[in-house]
Amino acid sequence: MATQIILYNNLSDPHEVNKRLTVIGTYTCELKQPVDKERPEIKISGAHLNANYAYIAAMGRYYWITPITQNNSITEYQGLSDPTMSFKEQFLLCPCVISRQAWHWDLYLPDNKLPVESRTASAVLKFPNSSLFDGSQNCYILTTLGG
Repeated sequence: MATQIILYNNLSDPHEVNKRLTVIGTYTCELKQPVDKERPEIKISGAHLNANYAYIAAMGRYYWITPITQNNSITEYQGLSDPTMSFKEQFLLCPCVISRQAWHWDLYLPDNKLPVESRTASAVLKFPNSSLFDGSQNCYILTTLGG
């Protein structure tokens, strides 16, 4: 089955939603039958050494690609579906509360992986040479520090 494929050089982390893509070109390729939508095997005429990412319009998905064989002028790639880019529009429309994130957090949401120290220290200190604080006037002083 011949289909169109766009090859890219992708420098982004696999977990990033908005990928930094450099277009290498648009090509006609053959997909190995039966087609596995998650892991397609792609045959393209010519060597495309910088390509590590692809978009197959017929499947509507983006793929991480790895060359597995190269015979004469045909390169065969193994693809792996990238759901973060393929379904980016649907992800961005979802309302959600993010409970874990590396840079911003909400201390009102419980997080057992957030390092928090919770200990108390208490002391009783007598005031030197003062009749105001000898205990006969029932005066108490409470001082707290911290959040």
